[in-house]
Amino acid sequence: MSLRDFPAMMTASAAHNQHRMSMSSGSIGSHRAFMGVCVTICTCLVLTLFVGWKWYFESLSSRKLLIDLAKKAEMRAQGLEKMGLSIEAASREPDPPSVLQRIAEPVSTTPSSVTTAKVKINDDGALPAESSIRELPLVETGEDVSQAVALLDKYWKTENWQDKVALVAHSSRVAGLMKDFYEIQKGTDPMPGGLINKARYEIDGVEILYFSYSSSRPNGTLEVAMLRGPDGKFLIDWESLTGYGEMSFRDFREQRQSKPVTLRTYVRLFEYFNFEFSDTAKYLCIKLTSENGESSIYAYCERGTKLANWLERDLSGTGPSGFKGYTVQVSFPPNAQSNQCVRLEKVLAPRWLSLR
Repeated sequence: MSLRDFPAMMTASAAHNQHRMSMSSGSIGSHRAFMGVCVTICTCLVLTLFVGWKWYFESLSSRKLLIDLAKKAEMRAQGLEKMGLSIEAASREPDPPSVLQRIAEPVSTTPSSVTTAKVKINDDGALPAESSIRELPLVETGEDVSQAVALLDKYWKTENWQDKVALVAHSSRVAGLMKDFYEIQKGTDPMPGGLINKARYEIDGVEILYFSYSSSRPNGTLEVAMLRGPDGKFLIDWESLTGYGEMSFRDFREQRQSKPVTLRTYVRLFEYFNFEFSDTAKYLCIKLTSENGESSIYAYCERGTKLANWLERDLSGTGPSGFKGYTVQVSFPPNAQSNQCVRLEKVLAPRWLSLR
């Protein structure tokens, strides 16, 4: 290589280096742009996941709250159905508390006349009278509720039934029923679980404090109605609390009484036709279950009667395993062929609470 070629070589080398530098600068710019796009996409994905998960967990929380509210509403509805009432009726606008009637102690009667003499029935003779109900304001921290809760706590802790007489409404009449229940029928008090609901109602003009507890009873709840006594303090309606009947299911089945007997029972429509009541076209069947769920019988009335039509309407929503609480009169047919099929004489009340 000669000296005269040197300037040309230097010029070529400089051009080559300039080309390399321009390529490197372009590559770095492209790399930075690519990284910027990736960071933007990642940021969007993280924000999307964050918002999505937040919405998901908030949705779960809302669904759980709705489920809990629905369960409480269902338990309240079941409790009202046990008392022969409805959510629609309970939602009516309440009258001022000043119009409420106070309950007075009734004249003492014999156990056999209990409930029947107090219940007003319509012209058909076998149907219960309609009830009116209003839900009243409840002050949970008020003196009435505190007194009632303390009384209930005392009742659950009292072992001797004689000592419980002073804690129940209509004690002068109910004392004889309590003796029959605990000593003759060998009945026991139901035990409450957790408190589900408490409310205040006016039922047929009578003020009621109502408590609902979880329970091992067939409908899963234990309802306690409390009435005002002569001194204005709330007392326990013992008959509806225990599901008292004139006879235990066991004794009624053994003795096969042909005279109408008053029972408090869980009721639902059923399909069992046998013995004197085998004609499915003639009879409507309902299943009666004892207050403790340990015994049951089947009661029948003729289809097409006012009583049968009323039963089909009132029990249409109970389904295959649902229940309602009724106070009924039933009897065995003469020379009964079995100890489990009886005649339904009357529905005294579509609940266990009797105010008439």
